[in-house]
Formats: sequence, C-alpha cells, structure tokens
Amino acid sequence: MGVQPRPPQQRTLSSSGLSVQRPTQQRTLSAQYLPQSPVRKDNLIDLTGDANDAAVAQNRYGTLPRRGGSRLKLELSNEAMLAQHGVSESPKTLTPSRLIPKNETSNLTDMSSPASAKGQPVDADNPPMPMPKRRPRFVVPAAVKDAPAPVMAVKKDGRPKPYHIETPNIAPRYAPFSKPRPDAAAKPGSGFGGSSSGARDIPDMGHADFFPWTGNHPEDQYTESIIKNGYYDKQPQASVETQSAKAALFPALKHKSGLNLLSNIFIGVLNQRKLNGQISSPSTFKPPPRVTLTDTKREMWLRDLANPSISLRRLSRTIPHGIRGKVLLDHCLNKNVPTERAVWLVKCVGANEIRAFKRKGNGPGPFVLGGEAKWLRDWTVFVEQFVEGVSTAFGDNDWKAKVQYAIRLATHLYAEQLLDRDHYMDWLVSGLENSTQSKLPMWILTTQIYWKDLLRLRRYGRRLVNALLSHLNTIHNDPDRDILTQLSTRLTSLLTPLLSAYSDNFVSPATWFKYRDALLASIPIDNDFAQNTFKWINVRNEQLVASASNSQPANRQILVKHLDTSFMSLYSPDLATQCWAVSEDKGMIVRTLLEWCTSPHRPGTAKVYITACLLRAWAAAGVDVTTAILEFLSANPPTETRSKRVFHQLVSEIVRSGDFQLQGYIFWLIARGGLREPADTEAEGSCATRLLVDLPLHALNSSAQATRASLLRRASYDVNDEAEDINTALKCIQHVMGLPLPPGDPMLQRKPVPVGKLCRLISNSNRALQTEVGARLLQIFTKEIIMTKNGPQVSPAMFNFARAVLEAASDYSVLVEIVKVVSRASNPEILASCADTFNVHLPIFAALGVAKELFDALMERLKAVSDEQGPAARPLLASLANLSTLIPGYTNTAVYLRQQLHQCDRNNPIDACSPVSDNMTAQLQDAEGELHEEIEKLLTSGTSVDRPTMDRLFQTVVGRLESCWLKSADRQRAYSALLGRLRIFDAQHFDVRMTDWVHHISALKTRPALENIYPLLISMGCLTLPIILTTTSVEAGRIGLNPSTPPNSTTTYMQEVLSLTTMPLPAKTALTPEETYRFYIQQRVAPRQNHKDMVYLVRNALVEFSRLQEVVEFSTLPLANPEIKDTALQLLKFLVLRDPPSVVQALGIKNPEPALTSLFAQITTKLLLPDAGDDSPLTFETVLELANEFTLPFCQLKLSVGLAADSTTSPGGGEQALTQFDMFSRAMDRAVSANNVMWTSMLPYLSEDITEHLKKQAHLRFLGLFPSNKNPPAADPLSQESTQLAGSLLSVVEAILRGRPPVRTSQLTSGMVEKLAELWELLATDDINKRDLRASILRYWLPALLRFITLHTTANEPAPVATQPQAANNMKPPANAAVFEIRARILIVLSGLTLELDNVAFQDAQNGRPLGQQVFDLALLLVDTLPDDVRLQCVRVLLTGGTMQNPASSDARLRYLFSHMPPPTEQFVLAHRQQSTTQPNGPQRIKMPISMQGTDKLTPFIYRKWEMLSEPTPNVGENDTALSLTLFEAIKIQ
Repeated sequence: MGVQPRPPQQRTLSSSGLSVQRPTQQRTLSAQYLPQSPVRKDNLIDLTGDANDAAVAQNRYGTLPRRGGSRLKLELSNEAMLAQHGVSESPKTLTPSRLIPKNETSNLTDMSSPASAKGQPVDADNPPMPMPKRRPRFVVPAAVKDAPAPVMAVKKDGRPKPYHIETPNIAPRYAPFSKPRPDAAAKPGSGFGGSSSGARDIPDMGHADFFPWTGNHPEDQYTESIIKNGYYDKQPQASVETQSAKAALFPALKHKSGLNLLSNIFIGVLNQRKLNGQISSPSTFKPPPRVTLTDTKREMWLRDLANPSISLRRLSRTIPHGIRGKVLLDHCLNKNVPTERAVWLVKCVGANEIRAFKRKGNGPGPFVLGGEAKWLRDWTVFVEQFVEGVSTAFGDNDWKAKVQYAIRLATHLYAEQLLDRDHYMDWLVSGLENSTQSKLPMWILTTQIYWKDLLRLRRYGRRLVNALLSHLNTIHNDPDRDILTQLSTRLTSLLTPLLSAYSDNFVSPATWFKYRDALLASIPIDNDFAQNTFKWINVRNEQLVASASNSQPANRQILVKHLDTSFMSLYSPDLATQCWAVSEDKGMIVRTLLEWCTSPHRPGTAKVYITACLLRAWAAAGVDVTTAILEFLSANPPTETRSKRVFHQLVSEIVRSGDFQLQGYIFWLIARGGLREPADTEAEGSCATRLLVDLPLHALNSSAQATRASLLRRASYDVNDEAEDINTALKCIQHVMGLPLPPGDPMLQRKPVPVGKLCRLISNSNRALQTEVGARLLQIFTKEIIMTKNGPQVSPAMFNFARAVLEAASDYSVLVEIVKVVSRASNPEILASCADTFNVHLPIFAALGVAKELFDALMERLKAVSDEQGPAARPLLASLANLSTLIPGYTNTAVYLRQQLHQCDRNNPIDACSPVSDNMTAQLQDAEGELHEEIEKLLTSGTSVDRPTMDRLFQTVVGRLESCWLKSADRQRAYSALLGRLRIFDAQHFDVRMTDWVHHISALKTRPALENIYPLLISMGCLTLPIILTTTSVEAGRIGLNPSTPPNSTTTYMQEVLSLTTMPLPAKTALTPEETYRFYIQQRVAPRQNHKDMVYLVRNALVEFSRLQEVVEFSTLPLANPEIKDTALQLLKFLVLRDPPSVVQALGIKNPEPALTSLFAQITTKLLLPDAGDDSPLTFETVLELANEFTLPFCQLKLSVGLAADSTTSPGGGEQALTQFDMFSRAMDRAVSANNVMWTSMLPYLSEDITEHLKKQAHLRFLGLFPSNKNPPAADPLSQESTQLAGSLLSVVEAILRGRPPVRTSQLTSGMVEKLAELWELLATDDINKRDLRASILRYWLPALLRFITLHTTANEPAPVATQPQAANNMKPPANAAVFEIRARILIVLSGLTLELDNVAFQDAQNGRPLGQQVFDLALLLVDTLPDDVRLQCVRVLLTGGTMQNPASSDARLRYLFSHMPPPTEQFVLAHRQQSTTQPNGPQRIKMPISMQGTDKLTPFIYRKWEMLSEPTPNVGENDTALSLTLFEAIKIQ
C-alpha cells in the first residue's frame, strides 16, 4: 500500500504562537490515523490518564480526534468537520488535531480562549485557567468557506420553494437562562450543542439580536420615541441632572457619623464582592508524576527539556523514571539544560522522592523526618561530588563552560534551599582547608560565591579565615615563596578586607598566634587601617589567653627564664636579641641582667662572661653601660661576699674591653663622698668602694692610676704594698716557669713555690692582683716565648702551670688568648691539652664567642699533625672526638672523629694515650705479657672477637686489676690500658660487662676508696660516670637498711660517688696532669647530660649521711667534710636550675625520719639563704617573702620539703599534715593580703595534692567575695581591700593553672555560672540605691570574673566527636554532658550580658563597650567546642523559643555566635481564627475575611520548598498551585 509521507507539521498563531519545524518522520499506516496528544507533536504516547485512550477509541470507530483550543473553537471545528467528512468516507491523511488545515482560514481567532491566543494548547484534559467571561462582540466574522462538496450528477428541481426565514450565519447563538441546556451531559469535545445542524433543530436555542419581522415584535412598532431615540428593551429613566449633588450629599457627609457610615458602606460592598468570588476549595496540588519510558523516549524527553521553546507544562506529563542523583546532574550538564529548567526537574524529582519517603513511613514522625534528612544529605553529597568532579577535571574539553554550568547550577540549588546547607558549607570549608596549592584558586573562586553566608556563621567563618591564614602561612614559610607571589597576593587581598568587615572570625587563640606573623608580614605597611585592625584583633586574642606579659614582674620573670637557659645549653648570639625584645623598658632589662649575674642563686663563672657579652651587644644598641652599672650600685648593690667578687670580676672584664668609663665611676664615687674608712677597702666593705681596689691596673692609664691611689690613701690603703704583692706574685710565677729573674733576687736562693700553694694564694688575692697575673702570663706567651715554624716552643708542664694559675685567678679571657697561641704548636699532647681545656670551660669559651673559631683551628691542627706524625696524633683525635659532641652544629664532625678514633685504635698495636706505653710490655712479663700479646694479636689481625672470648679476657683483666689495687700503680695503669684496648672490639658489650663489674664493686665490703679505682679507668676511656651513676639510682628506702652493722665500704658508697663526681682529685694521685684534666671533663659533663641521675645521687647521699651520722663516727663520713658539703650544695643549686621538677620530686618525698627531714630542711635553707646557719629554720611566711624571680625554684623546693615533712610520723600524722597545710594557707593569706603575689609562680611545681588544695581554697574565697542578692559576700564589695584581695586570689589561681601542663578540657563549674548570672541580675536592676554597686561591678568584679572563667577555659580544646547512639537500655548521659551543660549555661548568661552591656554603653561608653567586647570574645572562645545538640538547645532558648513575655532575640551577634541562619520563611505564620461558640445577639454582622479579623493563635507555616513548581501539571484547576490560593484569599475573576 502506498502511503503518502506526512507533510511537515506547522504551528499557527492560534495554537501555540510559535512556529517549530521538525524533521519529516516516516510513520506506519496505523500511526497515520491515530491522533496525536493534544500537547506533544511527536509520537510519544501519554500514559498519565485515560483521555488519550478515549481519543484513540473515538478515532478508531470513525469519530473525530480531539482538537486543542477553547470549547467554542472545538465546537465550531467539529461542526465543520462533520459537515465535510462522513463516517463512511475513506480514511485520509489527517493533520495534527491541534492544527487547522492549510486550506482552512481561521476566522475565530478573536473568539478563542486566552490560552489559545498566547500559544498555549488546551484540550479537555488540559482545561484553561479560570478567566472572566468575555463580553459578547457584535462583530461580523468572516464567512467560512467550506470545502466544496463532491459534484454529484443531480437533476435540477425547478419547482418554486416556499419562503422561510434564514438565520444569518453570523448571528451568535445562546441558550435561554430560564431553561436547562439539553446537552449539559454531552462530552466536552462536542461543543455547546454538539454540532451546528443540531443547533438549528433545537427550538430552545436562540440567536442574539435576531428577530425576523413578523409584525408582532415591539421593535416592529414605529412610534415617535422609537424613531427619535431608537428601540430599548428597557426604557431608561428620564433623570436629568440640572445642578450639583453637593447640596444633597454634603450635609450628610458633614455630619459626624457621615464618613463612618460611608466607609462602612464601601467596606461592606468591597467585602461582599470579595467573598462572593473568593476561592474556598482545598488545594489539589500534586507534583508531576513520573512514568517509565524507554531509553530512546527518555533521551528525547531530555532533549525537549533542554529546548527552551517547549513548555514545561507539556513536559510535566511524562517525567521519566530513573533520573535522580548524580545521573540527573550529569544529564543536565551533558545536554546543557538551562539552569531554571534543571532546577525545575530537580524539584520534580525531589518532591516525588520525599513523598515516597512519607508514604513508606505512613505519616509524619521522627523516622520519616530522619529519612527525608538522610535523602537530602545524600542529594547534597551528589551535588558536592558533581561540582568537585567537574571543577577538578582540568583536561576535559570545554572545561570552563562545564565548570561555569556546574557552579551556576549548584548556586541555584543552594539559593532555592534544595541542599543541606550545613553539610554543603562544611564541604566548602573543608575543601578549602585541605586543598593543595594547585587547586586552591579553584576552591577560592567556588567559596567566594557563598562568602557572606559562611562569614555570618561562627562555625564556618572561623574555619574559613583559619584556612586562608594557614595557606598564607605555608606560603610565607616556603623557601620558594617567590614563585607563589600571585597566590599569596590573592590571599592577602581576601584577608585584608575581612580584618575589618568580619573581625570576629579572627578571634581564635588556638590558631591566631601561629599565623599572625605571616598575616602581619603580608599587610602593606602604608595601610594604617589594616595595621590598626590587626593590632586590635591581636589584643582581643591575647585577652583570651589571659597573658600577664604586659606587667613588669612578668617581663622580669621571662627575662630571667631566658638567661637561665645558659644552664641548659651553650650561649648563642640569639640570646641577646631574645632578651632585648622582652620589654620596651630597656633600663629594666639591664638591671635584671646585673641582678641575675650577682645573684648567689646562680652558680658558676660563665654567667660573668655571658653578662659582659650581653652588655657589649646592647652597648651597640645605645645602652650606656657605665651609667647602668652605677645606677645598679646606687639602687641595689650586692651585699654577699660571693656576689661582690662576681660583680668586681664583671667590671674588670668590661674595663679591659673598654666598655666601662673609669672617669665616670671616679666622679660618681667622689660625688658620694669617696673612701673615708679602711673598711671601705676591705672585702667585706661596700661593693661600690671596694670596686676601686679590684680594678685591673694594666687597663688604667697613669692619670687614672694616680687618681685611684689618691682616693685609696684616704682610706689608709697603701698602693705601694699592693704593688709589692703584685711584684712578688709575678716573680713566683716566673720562678716556677723557669724564666730568668733579676740578678741578686732573694727568690733565686729558694725553691719554687708549689703550684697548689701558689694557686691558693692567687685565688685569695684581690681582683687587681689576679688581673695583673693574667696580663703577665699573656705577655709571656705572646712576646717572650720563641716562635718557630712548628709553632711556639711551649712544654706541656709550662702550659699546665699557666692554665692552673689562670683558673685560680678566674681570668678566663687571658686563658682563651693563651689557648689560641698554644694551639699553633705541633705537639699533639699540648694540642690535646688545649682541646681538654676548651672542653672543661666550654660554657665560658662559648660566652666569649670563640667556641667555633677555636674548634675549627684545632681541627686544622689535627689534619696537619696527622699528616706529619701519623698515629702520634691520637691524643688530639680523642680529645676532639669528646669535644665535638658538646658543640652544637658539629654532629657529622663528631661521627667522623669517632670513626677515625676507632680505626686508629685498631691499627695501632701500642696504646699511645699513656706516657708509659713504651714500658707496658716490661710491666707485663709473665702471664700478663701473654695476655697483652693475645689482645694485640687480635687487634692487628683485624678480626672481631666473639662475646665469650671478650667475657673471658675481661674477667681475666679485671681480676688481675683488683689484685694490684694499692700495690702497683704501674701495673694498675697497664691493666687499665688493656681494658681500653679490649673495648675497641665491641664497645656496647664491653659497657655491659663494665656495668656489671661496677655493681660488683659497689657491693664489696672491703675495697680501696673509689678515687683510687675509677679515675684512671675514666681517663683511659674504659669507664664513664653514667655507668657509675647506674649504681646510685635506687629508692631511698633501700639505703642504709641495717645501720647497726659494722661500717664498711658499702656503707658510705653513695657519699663516695658524690665526692668522686664533684671534688677535685687529691694532689698525690697516680694520674698525670693530662689524665686528671680528662677526668675533670667527665665531672663537668655529667650534671648537664645526666642531671636526673645526679639528682638521685645527691638525694641518696643525703639519706645515707642522715642514717649513718648517729651510728658511725661523724668525722669519718664524706659529707662531714665542709668542702664536699659546699660542693654538693653548688651541684644541687645547678640541678635546681637545670631541672626543678626532678629535684622537687626527689627531695619532696614523704619520710618518717626526723633526722632526714631536718637535713633536707637545712639543705633547702642553705640553698635559699647561703649565709643562714644550720639551726635557723624558715617559716612559710619567710619563704613567701623571699620569693622573687631568682629564688622561685629554691622557694618551691623549700615549700615542697616543708609540706611533705612529718606527714606519716604517728597516728596523728594526718593531723600533722593538715597542720602543715593550714600553716601554709595562713602564710598564703597574709602574703595575698600584703599584695605579694610573686611567690605564686612556684605553685605549679609543688605536688599535685598541695596545689589542688590551694587552688580549691583560693577558688572558694575568690567567688565568696563577689556581690550577690542571695548570699551576702564575705566583705564589702565596694571596699578597696576586697578588690585587692580578689586580684591577689586571682593571681594565685592563675599561677597554679598557668604552670600546669595544659589540660585537654575546660574546668568550668556551676559556681561560676551562678556568680555570672547574679552579676547580670545586678546590672539589669533599676534600683537607684545600687548605682555604686553597678559601677563597681563594671569596673572590678565583672572583668575579674571574666578573667577567672578564661583561666579555666582551654583554647586548644578538641572539638567534640559525634558519639555513637547508645543502647536502648543505657539511659545514662555521657560523662561530659555536665561539662557541656555548664558551658551552655555560661554562654546563655554571656549572651544576656552582651545585650545588657549595650544599654550600659549608651550611658558609659568608656566602660561598657570594651567590657561588652570582652564578654562577646569569651563567648566566642566557649562556643567553638560546643556540640551541635547543645548549641541547638541554646538557639531554641535565645533565638527561636521566645514567648510574649520573653521574646526571642534577633540580634545578629547572637545569630553569628550560635551559627544560626534563620530560614527565609521564618516570619511566615498561619493565623487561626477562634470560632465563637455562642451566637451574638442583635443583627447579623457582615462576614469579614480573615485578613480583616483579629487572630488569637499563630502557628509556623510549613514551606515545602521542593514543591514550589511553576508548572506542575498539564491540567489547570481552580486551586492546584504549590501555595494554596486560600492562604492569599484569592478571588475568581467573573
């Protein structure tokens, strides 16, 4: 069968208003006769209703297909078609039902519906919107030219026809109003009367304005009035207005009730007209349904969706299934669906999904809400993945267009609230936080779209700012930051405006102090506004950490802490910069430095040279050293003997360097009266006058020396005797060194003075003599020693003598210069002595600034000597290997030197470290010689020794070593050398065996003194002091358990080890001077590197001494020796500064022995007061009074020992311990009342129970002082004493909390909340009598309480982690629920205070505004770690749960604080009219709409954002909009 192709479809103006051309499609025969959907033009089948099936059936049985357009148009079209086509006609190719055939001319355009006129096709299934009825138009339409009927061969009827009335075709038809229409039940498609022929047969149908002439119609009667005026169905009333209506109406309006009456009439008319047409039917809105389509039809539907010319109402009938989630977004992106249409599709799909959840949940409830929230969260994740996937696919084609589309679509979804905003904003901030530098610009662009919303919420704004600061800080610290200049500039341009616009987001102490330097460096210097804003934000963050660094005592304490680092590490030039930057008060810095140098609580000589170096460095910055020293002498001169000597030594050093002007000192001294008495020149005299005696004479010119002599003669001080003493000392030195003396000098006839005696004499002389000795020695080594090509000709003995003299004179500046001269020698033993000297005095050499320079020079000498002498350089190599481990920055050098030393020892068959190594074989002839030869063979063979062999050799050597104690020093040296050779094979295993042997020696009851056993082994490198200290680190309870046993070597072992590690070796020792000096190196290094072991050694030695002093003869105990005891005190003083907690823990033990408690008390008293006697106890009050920056560690130790005393002595021990606490509490109260809070810095280092007891006591007393309406305070809150006491107690609490390790959680209590709430109530009261109290609260009490709460708040507290849901049977709240509840209560009170202080700011802006800012900043600190559920509770209390009496707050600061973004529909409510149960008497009142009536109840309006669809369904009903028209009291247009 040949079927003609379907012609292209066209759309006329009467159907859709648009002309759309589609490609020609081949259709089957059956498809040609099936009518199309009244909406679509393609071959899709409508599956949403039965209307299409009806149309198909109608066409199948020969009836007409459905047509679009209005009812009138359909009726006329059907009538015309029925006239042309009969049922029996053959089928023809039909045009679409919505189009008029090309051969027809539409003459009903003006009669069509508005929908048809606007191009909106309408049929029976898609009725038009209810519009007002058209007025009848009496316009003659154009005649319809019917298609000519087929010509039939009919015989012409010539008979005459009777006259009948022909109704004009243009006459409009109508049905009488009084009779029902007979076709009321007809189908809509059949028109008004079914067809035009049927209309002619119905007599009830009339024609408008057509009355055929019959002679009986009134219009046919001609009268004069009809002829003149025309015919009227209803005669008009003849009312001719001849005058104005003012005279008739104005009196009524002029009456007092006239206007009210008129307005009531008009209102009634308007209300009645409104009520007559008001829509009252319920809403019939339903989201567009989804249908199942094939893939092809679904693709066609998506293409239509991407085509803006196709109506969404048409597409809403067949939304395909299976398009959801990520697939939906990908389709929209790939087909470039317009954003508005994509959002429409998202709403349609989302509305159906949400309704499906509700159907599954069987009604509203928590499970349904949870499912809906879960679906929304999953949908948000899809959008996030979609945006991130598109934005990171940089290599795709059209990447820019895709990114723009994805971001635009996501932005529209966000704006329409079709996303989980919290999750989406968290994703944005998290992406910015974790972004790499390559993706950072893209994240910045994406985040900037939501900039305002993110920054208006605390939980996201703070993270956003911190993320930007973190990236800026990373770039700032990047060595390649020049490459990232554009990125850093971009970050700076973003952060700079945020400083002023959203400064609250920068208030975060946990991160601000890490990133502020980078931010400050990026802000332009000329941007004064940004610089000032930065300083203001910095002040706000510093207040939240409660830093007290702005006060002078705190600055002094920080400065002292910096200076005390010299006891832990070597001096570095950075110390001068750090100390100088502590405070702007430079005078205070210099005074504190001088006090630190002269303090008796700072041991050692290195502090003198550190102070001199710092003064020289600060002199270049403008400090007048002379003036500073003289002011120090005037204000706080040293009074103790040791402090005076230290001060004079300091002045002599800066005088020799030219930094002290002697003339200024002499003028100052003369102005004070000069020297008047001989006591002024004594060592115990005034420090200021004695300084004149101790000045270095060689640094003074002749005029200064004459002035000095003149001033000293007034005090009966003979300078000639002084010169003679100096001359005698110099002659003695020359005599000992073998230098020529003047001929005939009596000293030539005497023996040289022993070195030890000479050193003691020099050590006890004044500083002038000591400096002259140093100057003479320096002259000898620089000018009188012969210099050769191999360096100066200096013997080891000569160098050792000069070193001993200079150490006795404490003239280390000269010693450094002599070491520099001697280090140019070629003798490896002398060079090794130089390195050992350097090692012993390393802190002093570092302070003098020659450490690295001298070490590099010695390394050059090692290279030269090794090349020249080979293995003979082994002593220098060993010394430098030990030295390199102590100098910072030479780690690799130390490893290299150790390797070289090990290789040298394995390659050399003879131990070259001993001067008697050549005679070693002679000393070990018999079996010992065989042992020596065995070890040497093992070394020369280069093979390793297994551990059993080493154990055998070790046991053999130490056994023979023990047998020759106190018998043969040479054999003892030889065996020590063998042990040193044996250690080369396996140092680690050898040290284990040596540790076992040392423990064996400690248990021997009969043995020589330790000073005769260990020093030689230590100097030989076989043994180290840390190995010996392993035998002393035992519990105090295990020492001296059986004091009744006879005393032996084991009894005093701890004291012997203490003496060994601190005291110099006796003069008669088997060690050479070089070996002795190497042993001193170990003594100096042990307290620095093994300070904990040294602490336990001192503790155990004191315990041993205490338990033996009543059993053994006192004089036989080592600690009975005053020198050993004094040396132990100096060591303990160093350990207190080096590691205070360890010393407190060791000596603050609880013990039941009164003798030991008394000994500990004496020792701690000596540490605090060096000049105190043994029987002078210190009370707690005295200890607190002595507390300052320099005595704090020693006061802490004293308090710990005192509070731990007698805690378990008897059954009443508990009472005794309580008494100690009470005594200290009373002392603390007195100190606090006296405003002495310096001692509070040592509280954190006390024991935990002590500090906790003190903290609780101070806590209660502090809160008890606050004003209250419920309970009267302990003292008058308006008195100055109360405010001072509160400040002191606050300092105590601050000291305890600041010194402890930072806690992970805050320590807030309910008492703080109550006091804060009471202060809020007092501020909110309007009582005039409490005006002074309110002023006191604003000035003192509220700032103090805010600081107190800040101290108990942790800035770095981790954010709460979402907990797992608890089991059903576990109803207990979480452990930290109470903590979060207290935090939430404080936040609520702080929010109220913030609003209350706004009112105060109007009256007192000076106090109200800064205090309000401080309150708000504290709330910011507390809210950052608040869980979401608790935060939402606060939101309900403050922002959403208001009542008529207490309305909810709308303050923007509180919304920001609690991260609450009000929904746009927050102000939408439903008004419910209360129905009256009783009928009021009287006339019936006019019915009024709800908008005009009073309402009694308001409920929130539920805004279904997913159902806000513009064209949801193809059928337009009376009330099928997303928002019910009854809410707006809509009116139907008549």
